[in-house]
Amino acid sequence: MTSFLQFIFHEMFFTEPDDQLSAPTKEQLDQEKQLLLAFKPVMQKFLHDHVDLQVSALYALQIHCNAHAFPKGMLLRYFVYFYDMEIIEEEAFLAWKEDITQEFPGKGKALFQVNQWLTWLETAEEEESEEEPD
Repeated sequence: MTSFLQFIFHEMFFTEPDDQLSAPTKEQLDQEKQLLLAFKPVMQKFLHDHVDLQVSALYALQIHCNAHAFPKGMLLRYFVYFYDMEIIEEEAFLAWKEDITQEFPGKGKALFQVNQWLTWLETAEEEESEEEPD
């Protein structure tokens, strides 16, 4: 996961490294999404049905964002991408949220950036389970 993130980040900001802290352009966002889509089959192959590995992948993303001073909106974008592309399951996102280890730097800032989305995810999951017939 770390290698994928580093490659995509390098591709996005290779020409203008000072841009990494500002909001990405539409072209950069499109490029980022296309690169993730290109790696999607490999990520799914390794992570499918392995919640523990998915949580590790989220920690790799957290560490990557922390190392680059949390580029604007990046963590939330990747959470949404990983969820929408079915790379990481709801259970892994929620396990990452609840894990209180200090082993990985930047967890507080990471949670602050994605807390609203995680709350939505929990709510959506609860509503989905309430609608299922017994």
